[in-house]
Amino acid sequence: MKNSSKNNVAVLGGGISGLVSAYRLLQKGNRVTLFEASDELGGLGGTFQHEGHTMEQFYHVMINTDEHLLGLLKELELGDEITWTETKMGFLYDKTLYPFNTPLDLLKFGGLSLVGRVRTALGGAYIAKMLNDPKGLDQMSVSEWLEDIFGAEVFAQLWRPLLRAKFGEMYENVPAYWFWTRLRREKGSAKEVKGYVNGGYRRIVDRLRTEIRRMGGVIRLRTPVFAIQEAPQSIQISSEGRWETFDSAVSTLPLPLLRQIVRGRLDQSVPKQKVPYQGVVNAVAILKKRLQPNYWNAIVQKGFPFQGLVETTHVVPESQTGGRHLVYLLNYCGQDSETYRAVDGDVKFQALKAMKAFNPKFNQDWVEDIRVFRAPFVEPVWPLGYMRDKPRMRCGDSRLYLATTAQCYPQVNSWNTMVGIASDVSSRMQFDMDNSSTARPAAAEVAAELVA
Repeated sequence: MKNSSKNNVAVLGGGISGLVSAYRLLQKGNRVTLFEASDELGGLGGTFQHEGHTMEQFYHVMINTDEHLLGLLKELELGDEITWTETKMGFLYDKTLYPFNTPLDLLKFGGLSLVGRVRTALGGAYIAKMLNDPKGLDQMSVSEWLEDIFGAEVFAQLWRPLLRAKFGEMYENVPAYWFWTRLRREKGSAKEVKGYVNGGYRRIVDRLRTEIRRMGGVIRLRTPVFAIQEAPQSIQISSEGRWETFDSAVSTLPLPLLRQIVRGRLDQSVPKQKVPYQGVVNAVAILKKRLQPNYWNAIVQKGFPFQGLVETTHVVPESQTGGRHLVYLLNYCGQDSETYRAVDGDVKFQALKAMKAFNPKFNQDWVEDIRVFRAPFVEPVWPLGYMRDKPRMRCGDSRLYLATTAQCYPQVNSWNTMVGIASDVSSRMQFDMDNSSTARPAAAEVAAELVA
């Protein structure tokens, strides 16, 4: 029996996944209430103000193979407002900033022997262009796999420091499948090109908010959810001192946060995988002058205070920043680490030293401000064999669904990936709500995939 009435659906979380979930569910004719604990939508797409200009707290990458995100922007009538810019990559190695964009750059790279440079070129081409079948990579450690392909020297000098910077000492158990997907995404075209939509990611968030409200959706900011539990053929949510009942709910919260609020029988349905997360500490320097020539820079230098430096105004038009240049200095780390807990003053001081290392002419007079931002749940650290344990869309036979970063794997954790996941989960929810609620979850999932 088809359900012809509008369903009352809750969305937990107002990041890109929650916004797209709400948008898609409203398009399908449902009533939607979105709960967001903070006072701002967008999650990691949050912004701050400087001298009347809106700037992003964390840098974001849009590339020309991001089919889900680009499709959404076209749908939101923002597709024609994207500008594309060819970008450059740099490599700070042993106090020298090397360009890292062409075969000639690689041949000139001083961090490797000639044999190592040749192996780097051949290994990168093999992964990006020839290795089309990732079979077995989910069960293979990325460190073992990269050392096999590139050799001991290249792995020790380049890949191990970069992996350790990204995942800490947990890097040894990260599957090779993740790296294979990442490299093929970022090197999917001959030139490295980045996109920027006029107004930045805040423009995307604002447009989604407008569309959600236009279709009758309710957005509740500063409304944390304190508990969620099952009821007969429904889900109950506790917030603002009261319980509310919904036909279904989708959680976009990181799994560790969701597990803190589930109650009763639902506790047995929510995945129990203990996937650790890396957080990020991000110093945003607002400069009067350009610091260096590259959009993105990898850093392999012992004792250096940051793992990467991104100068986004190689892509972001200066008209958006009032002529200022934005430099993002970042560290991935656990939220219990000393790096994450460092006081803002220390982070700013280290940022000044780091920028001087990139450009000896840099001085503090270039700096208008430095802002420090943190996020505790940014990058899941995938364990070996995660494809087998990756959470399904639906939590058991409950009315609770998931659209979280824990489901990104093996794709890169990005807005593009989350737009795709949120759209798929919304379709699955609608399929279940439109059909018999007594159907076995496994059978329903297969049927939903067949009609998608």
